[in-house]
Amino acid sequence: MTWVVGVDIGGTNLRVAALVDGARAGAVRRPLAGARTVEAVVELAAAAVAEVTAGAPADAAIPVGVGVAAMLADRRGTIAVAPNLGWRDVAFGPALAARLGDRHRVGVYNDVNAIAFGEFVAGAGRGARDVLTVFVGTGIGGGIVADGALIEGATNCAGEIGHLKIARGPDAARCGCGGRGCVEAYVGGAALLARIHRELAAGACPAVVAAAGGVAAAHPGHVDDAAAVEPWADALWTACADDLALALGHAITLLNPDRLVLGGGVLAGAPRLRARTVAALDAIVPEAHRRPLTITAAELGDDAGWIGAAHLAARGVSLV
Repeated sequence: MTWVVGVDIGGTNLRVAALVDGARAGAVRRPLAGARTVEAVVELAAAAVAEVTAGAPADAAIPVGVGVAAMLADRRGTIAVAPNLGWRDVAFGPALAARLGDRHRVGVYNDVNAIAFGEFVAGAGRGARDVLTVFVGTGIGGGIVADGALIEGATNCAGEIGHLKIARGPDAARCGCGGRGCVEAYVGGAALLARIHRELAAGACPAVVAAAGGVAAAHPGHVDDAAAVEPWADALWTACADDLALALGHAITLLNPDRLVLGGGVLAGAPRLRARTVAALDAIVPEAHRRPLTITAAELGDDAGWIGAAHLAARGVSLV
């Protein structure tokens, strides 16, 4: 039997599961709670790995793949920055590998890259060879699978579609990365919510405020509901769809995927925004690139990250 473990370190929870000959053999979920230091997360992850592999043969070599919301510094599990955990310049992969012992080699992957590979092997990307996965949540992240392999880039930063520029100059929106004009600064969930609240507070659309029960309670779903009847919501969604489609269109033109997988909380909760974005691609993407392209919604939900991390580790990607 072949064992592999997938780990997903999210903002609030740690999920760990084992695959035995490709089938799930055990899974645990642990709240991160106060476990924010590197040492605490290593201990939490190691205990969970031990739990899900308790039934493995004593001599089994079991790779462990870890997906984490972080920008990586190299292919050896060094995390450059993990905002949710407050980490910077952390050798997490080697630390976890040392704690787990010789039977485990560890690979650390950006969370959206892990999600993208999970969708490729077991979800919405099944049957395709070239897949672009884009998640629009608090920020915007992407993952690229080309000819069946994850594209990591020289420093594991490939797929950062949220930081494609759609505007330039001093008036372009400031992004959390420190730059200006990134699509994430316009359509990422945090930026979008701030814009919605700012414009509603200025009196843009009383109907949305009433439906939400106040400006502070309004979210993209309320705008989506109003987009069919309220001019402000309609105009905002048209602008957001055009901005997101511009970034997606550039990526599609560059990569020529046969599958585009769209996910994340913003698009899941705003079907009109998603539909307008997809429609706007027709004017941006060359016909030769559109012809083979299928656009679909992500399928695996919270399981995508650990599934992808496990399959990447099973393939020996970036193990230490």
